[in-house]
Amino acid sequence: MRFFINSSRITILFILLVVLWLFGSWILLSVALFFILLYFIFFRRLSPPHLEDSALKDGIFYSPVNGRVSYIRPNAPHLDTEEVFHEVGIVSSWFKEGGMYLPIRSEVINLAFYEGKSFYRYFGKAWEKSLTELNRLSVEFRNSSGDTYHIKSLKCPTGLWPKIRVVPGDRGKAQVNFGFIGFGGTTILYLPKNYEILVEDGLEVVAGQTIMASLNDELIKEDK
Repeated sequence: MRFFINSSRITILFILLVVLWLFGSWILLSVALFFILLYFIFFRRLSPPHLEDSALKDGIFYSPVNGRVSYIRPNAPHLDTEEVFHEVGIVSSWFKEGGMYLPIRSEVINLAFYEGKSFYRYFGKAWEKSLTELNRLSVEFRNSSGDTYHIKSLKCPTGLWPKIRVVPGDRGKAQVNFGFIGFGGTTILYLPKNYEILVEDGLEVVAGQTIMASLNDELIKEDK
């Protein structure tokens, strides 16, 4: 099993356990071992169970995180642009694996962090709040079809700031890990209007496995 923990931190934890063992501090050693095991459980990394399906990669959006669909808003205005998208909110619990994965083959266009108020994941719907006042990470992507989409991660008071490992210009395949949300939170996915939403409110989604939306050929024909 892999973890969202850098090697230097793992080394420090290992040294701490060795020191406690050498000094015979069995009670402290037991307590430290217990909390370290919890730490590793919360920061575990579970890659998607299957590889990208080349037959689906151009028209399929996988879920970017583990969690539950909390709401769906067709044709919703985006906070930072004048465009209209299909908006899907996903709530991730403290115990879910907190990785963030590309939902489709994409290129990073822009990213930004905004400081404000934390949003408690179970107190109402994210769209009912003023997003301009909330702690959030905003990432804009362009998929292989040339469509842009956005992922926003809202910090929960009982969660950590999301950490990402990409910069504008980076490209990746679907299901590739690009970040981590410690102890979960709220993720908002803004999908292009020419995609059909395939999930419902309350559905449990699995990162890199659950199909969130697919390209709607009928909508493309209508636009033409």
